[in-house]
Amino acid sequence: MVGVRIGILIIRPLGQHSARKPREGTRTTDEITQLRRALDSSGSARLRAADRGMLPAIAPGAVVTVRPRPFCEVRPGDVVVSGLARRAVAHRVVGRSDAALLTLGDNLPLVDPVVRPGDYLGVVAEHHRPVPPRRPDLAALVTAPDLGTGRTRMWFPGPPPAYAWWNPAARPGATPGRAGGAKRLVISVSPHGALPAAALDELFAAAGRRDIDVLLGCAFTGPAADRPAAVGWRPPLRPGTADFHVGFGTPLDPPPLIETVAFVRSRIRAVRGLPEACGG
Repeated sequence: MVGVRIGILIIRPLGQHSARKPREGTRTTDEITQLRRALDSSGSARLRAADRGMLPAIAPGAVVTVRPRPFCEVRPGDVVVSGLARRAVAHRVVGRSDAALLTLGDNLPLVDPVVRPGDYLGVVAEHHRPVPPRRPDLAALVTAPDLGTGRTRMWFPGPPPAYAWWNPAARPGATPGRAGGAKRLVISVSPHGALPAAALDELFAAAGRRDIDVLLGCAFTGPAADRPAAVGWRPPLRPGTADFHVGFGTPLDPPPLIETVAFVRSRIRAVRGLPEACGG
């Protein structure tokens, strides 16, 4: 999320002006500190939305009010403000455990890294509503030519040192989404996908004979995803990495990669009628 501004609802405290542009990373850190102080001293803060991540509920430029609420009382459907990757971000809660929240922008394809109590700032109470259901926008299929033989390649997080996406049947240097110079449809299946797991069947059926690349078990964990030395590091998953992002499991309880593979294989065989999940 560092440096990514389009599509994420970033909020700015009202009345903050500066004649000098701050160093990268300092302004947003200062805003989070300022917001914490405002909530502690006055019990509320008015903020202006700066991006599109919560459309249509919250438009860019809209003013929202954040108020403190105990972390344990936050429920799915609440819009919460949290500090993620040094930015103040307002997204909707779509799940939770005792120790963490799972948040997602209404207009975004990927669930956020989990929000811990130390990241949580408050709620935007006026925008509570049931979590909206997600359906794949099948119009996006027009970006992939209706050509191919119906092959499905499954790509796995690659081994070090390159950590490139890896497919056992692909030629050296091959990358997801391309084959012989032609664009292929790319679907990611991971705990961070915003689409429900059932959407995979719908996508496979709508794809017809298009060739498909499926990215498996990838991670979306903010700055840590860019550090190969981190424990459990996987290739970072960004919104533009795939045409569709399907969720299997959640970041609160991510399944082992082998379970994701088994799930995708079963859906390929059931919907596409192919005996094997890996193709050249």
